[in-house]
Formats: sequence, structure tokens, C-alpha cells
Amino acid sequence: YEFQLPPLPEQKAIAALLSTWDEATEKTEKLIQAKERWLRRTMQSLLFGHSRIGGSKRNSIEGHFFNYPADWMYKEIGSVAHEVSFRNGNKHEIVLSCSKHSGFVNSLDYFGKKVFSHDTSNYKVIKRDQFGYPSNHIEEGSIGLLEHCDKGIVSPIYVVFEVDQDVVCPNYLFMLLKTSIYKHIFRVSTSSSVDRRGSLRWGEFSKIKILIPPLEEQIKIVETVLDLKNEITFLCQLAERYRVQKRGLMQKLLTGEWRVKPDIVNQYMEA
Repeated sequence: YEFQLPPLPEQKAIAALLSTWDEATEKTEKLIQAKERWLRRTMQSLLFGHSRIGGSKRNSIEGHFFNYPADWMYKEIGSVAHEVSFRNGNKHEIVLSCSKHSGFVNSLDYFGKKVFSHDTSNYKVIKRDQFGYPSNHIEEGSIGLLEHCDKGIVSPIYVVFEVDQDVVCPNYLFMLLKTSIYKHIFRVSTSSSVDRRGSLRWGEFSKIKILIPPLEEQIKIVETVLDLKNEITFLCQLAERYRVQKRGLMQKLLTGEWRVKPDIVNQYMEA
């Protein structure tokens, strides 16, 4: 198979041009990594009151798993939330699954195949702003807050609950429960559960204590974290645009459809 190569100086010019996109992509990816590290530190600091929005310093109380501000409530989940257990019946609703990293996802889209029962009449209904977790996998951090659709259904093994939104912002609680500290608390609670199958059902889960700042502060924490996440999303999109642009340039330049300007090629001519 024969193929044509551009003259060596033009090859060098093409390589140098494409390396510009490589450098831009690499710098953006490094910035993403730095932003992600900053996000993790910021979330840990704000969600547990080590830093306060506005910079105010308060006395702290020493807890079993962590220290927390004295002006924050530290209460059992069951005091600000209740279990919800409505069954699907004969309705046709979207079947959802909960992943460790993404929260609730469409089961068919996520797995690429049907992994749920043909009969979904006993499946539990979950609505927007409600939480759910598979009682046999909560120790892995598999807990979700339904945000991307108004309603769906989950396997009967799931525990579904909702919070009193006059006291707790759902997004704040979701961020708190997804931290590594609460994953550890879930593991401890599961291992000490009376359920022989290693499940953490509502009766035990509702006894787990959570930090509850004033509602206004919860909302500010959520807004701060979401702003940082949006920055990371923008940078990820930018890095992908650079990669797409490079592929397009390669296609044009290596096939000769586009040619490098002669004055640029001349810079790579051997003396």
C-alpha cells in the first residue's frame, strides 16, 4: 500500500503544530486535577465545619467520628427524615439503579441490558428530592438523591426516604453522606447491624447522626461546592474540545487537504 508523505520540513511543521494542542490539553488536564484536589479539600472542610463561609470561628465539640461546630445540630437522621415505601403496582415507570459515583441512573442505560425483574409491581416508587440506597450495598457508598427526573422505581431491596426540607437541604445532605467519613460510618453501622444478611435497613440507618448547620449555611455550602464542580465540568469540556480539534487537524494536515503556510515550513528547512 503506497501513501504520500509531505516533505520533511512540512512534517516537522505539522508535528510542532499538533504539539501545541497536546500542550494545551495537558495543561488543562493538570488544572482539572488541581481543581479536583481543591474541591475535595473544600468539601471536607465546609461539610464538617472546619472552615465556615464568612470566616467565622466557633467552638467545636469532639464527636465519636469527627469534631464539629458547637452551633451546629448533630442529630439522628430519623429526627429529620422518614422512610417512604410506595409500591409501583402496574404502572410503567423508569427503573433506576444507584451507582457509587453517579448516584441514580437509568438502569438500562447504565448497564446496557436489563438487569431488573420483568415484574416490577413490587418495586418502590422514588420521587424527585427523595433519597434511596440498596440496603445490602450502602457500605460501599451507594446512596443517591433523585434529581434528574420527577419519578422512577427501584428494587424492593432499596430503602427510600425523604427529609424535612425546612430543616435540611437535600443537596447538602447528599454531599455529606457521600464523604469518605460517612462511608466509614456506613461500614461500621452495617457490621454492627442485627440484620444477619449484612443489610442496613431504615431502623438502623435512621439512628446514624448527621451534622445540620443552619439552613442558610447549608445552601451556601451547596452553592460553593456546585460552583467548583461547574468549573471542573467546564475544564473537562475544554480538554475534550482540544482533543477533538487535534483529531480534526490531523485529518486535514496528514491527508494534505490543508497545507502549512510556506513561511512556517521555511522555519524548519535545514540550513
